[in-house]
Amino acid sequence: MKIIFLDIDGVLNSRAYDRLRDWNILSDIDETRLPLLKKLVDTTGAKIVLSSTWRAHWNEDPNLCDEDGMYINKTFAKYGLFVYSRTPLHRDYTLRKEEIKQWLNDCSEKIEAFVIIDDDQFGWGDLSPYFVKTNPNFGRGLEEKHIQEAIDILNRC
Repeated sequence: MKIIFLDIDGVLNSRAYDRLRDWNILSDIDETRLPLLKKLVDTTGAKIVLSSTWRAHWNEDPNLCDEDGMYINKTFAKYGLFVYSRTPLHRDYTLRKEEIKQWLNDCSEKIEAFVIIDDDQFGWGDLSPYFVKTNPNFGRGLEEKHIQEAIDILNRC
């Protein structure tokens, strides 16, 4: 199994998007980024695991998602995408890399490859070779060049 550890803020949105979006409705995800994510999923067969702080709103049981979690599911579904899982929620400010490592250790299936797509460095350390950094400040968040980089990481196994 191949995994995409996905952040949302700064990956599926950007400052440029924030200037255009409708702030009167739930519109945090820039849907123009989702065809790119779909391309990554379709090309590699990878599954999406939320590593974003948004994961607190999402649950594998859709009935346990709050409004934001339902928004993620509904928005992703428009593009044939779905969230497979989420990294653990730690209340002790554990580094995101430790949450990803725990998810990998706890996963009962064999992980062939994984990629981390995020806009922050988070001190990835030994996970740096699997990290793709987006730029929401001077870019659109997730862009074509990031998809190619992620495909290369997922296919080098």
